[in-house]
Amino acid sequence: MKHPLNISKRDTDGIMPELRSSRLSNTCICFVALSLIIWTDCTTGSRKEENNVPGKTPFGLQVKDIIFIVLSQVNEFHESLATELKTHFENQLPLNKIQWPKLLFTHKDFLHVHGAWTILPLIHQIVNVHADVDTSWILICEEHTHINVSLLTAMLQHYKATEKHLLGRKLYDHETTIIHHFAFADNPSQFAYPDFGAGFVMSIALVKHLHHRLHTSRMKTDFSIDPKHEFALFVLDEGNGTKLTNVNQFCSADTSSDPNCITSQPDKFPNCGSSIDNGDLFVAVKTCQQFHESRIPVVKATWGKEAKVIEYFSEVVDKKIPTIDLMVPNTERGHCGKTMAIIQRAVSSPKLSRIKWVLIADDDTIINLDRLRALLACYNQQQPVALGERYGYGVVNGGGYDYITGGGGMVFSMPAVKLLAERCECYKNNAPDDMTLGMCLRSIGIPVTHSRYFHQARPEDYSKDFLANQLPVSFHKHWNNDPYKVYDQLLASSVVPGKAGTGRENMQFSTVHKMNQEL
Repeated sequence: MKHPLNISKRDTDGIMPELRSSRLSNTCICFVALSLIIWTDCTTGSRKEENNVPGKTPFGLQVKDIIFIVLSQVNEFHESLATELKTHFENQLPLNKIQWPKLLFTHKDFLHVHGAWTILPLIHQIVNVHADVDTSWILICEEHTHINVSLLTAMLQHYKATEKHLLGRKLYDHETTIIHHFAFADNPSQFAYPDFGAGFVMSIALVKHLHHRLHTSRMKTDFSIDPKHEFALFVLDEGNGTKLTNVNQFCSADTSSDPNCITSQPDKFPNCGSSIDNGDLFVAVKTCQQFHESRIPVVKATWGKEAKVIEYFSEVVDKKIPTIDLMVPNTERGHCGKTMAIIQRAVSSPKLSRIKWVLIADDDTIINLDRLRALLACYNQQQPVALGERYGYGVVNGGGYDYITGGGGMVFSMPAVKLLAERCECYKNNAPDDMTLGMCLRSIGIPVTHSRYFHQARPEDYSKDFLANQLPVSFHKHWNNDPYKVYDQLLASSVVPGKAGTGRENMQFSTVHKMNQEL
């Protein structure tokens, strides 16, 4: 009969009791040691599995030590994007909410911080309100960004939060550009700035350093045009500060399917179902006699022919176009008087006042109207909406106002147009129309809704890698480029290119409102 330890009786018979006892003891020790090895291996395996759960890392950093801030906006559609991000984010977190990090939204948690989209006004709030003794890193991203929390915490193990770090996906200019104030004119590609769509990360050491600097330093301009470039320039501090460290796992839209992406940008353009009807968009083109023979033919040969309801406004009547004289003298710049006259016409005309959306464009704006109508399907025409590329004046210091820069096109829902007509006026005809409207919008309480698809400048004025993340709606300027070629580029892809399965197809506003209640 075999011994329970597989030692036969013959093996134990004839052995002195003390030796037999010793042999059994050694065997038991070996058995226990083997058991310990097996138990330890199983435990290690269990810990490896736990380390794949956000909240635990083998080197001590926990996800709750990271603050996540989303650059969200006060608008039904954009709040729905924030809700999607929140759901995707929280589905990755452990069941124990004590281990959850802070996930903050500028449209809700920083609503009182004017100019939060320029980043610097957030620094004071991060340090004095939201950071605690364990806070190590701050990630800031846009509302369409997706974050892989496990990969993020793993990547951050390679950096010290006690050192000043700015991490993200680098963008750079291929030539000097007016939107960046012609910075680094000798070699613009030497300066890297973060792609906000891919998100960026600051160490707590950098945040505290910036907080200290902001007590003694200010931005050199009152205008906020491109916050990602301006923020990185402030952080660099004329070469005395911190440079952006490029992280390849912060992905572009084209590489977002890579499973190794820490952050991703799933959509180049939203899919909100059927485009608005062509007749629901009134297009108003501002021009003057000087450009009747040069710019207007370009408009009529390209995007103007896409419009069902379009009017050209000048200081003289030209029946060949035809133009409408609003009885406002032409001005060299500003054009506020002309723009306000267009707004008044839109609400006073029985025909135009029934139209749901108004686009006010320059005669050197280049725009894809089919794509614009697809985009407007995402917005609630019954609410006051002011949409376009957002600039700011004085906002980086927590004051001032946002405005839609006019060259890329200014889009208003009819409720917004009616409020502007009732409550706004120009202090002089040549006042800047876009900035004047921005002041009016703030006084009325209508938020300026930023869309990354509108552009105040030429395609050459933007980083190629930035434009590759989107399908643009508009550009601006006929100067030093071929407007026909730019228009062809705008038409080069499908009208509604959003990915299927994003959860936003045919989204109804009642559903959007319900989703927003979850935030």
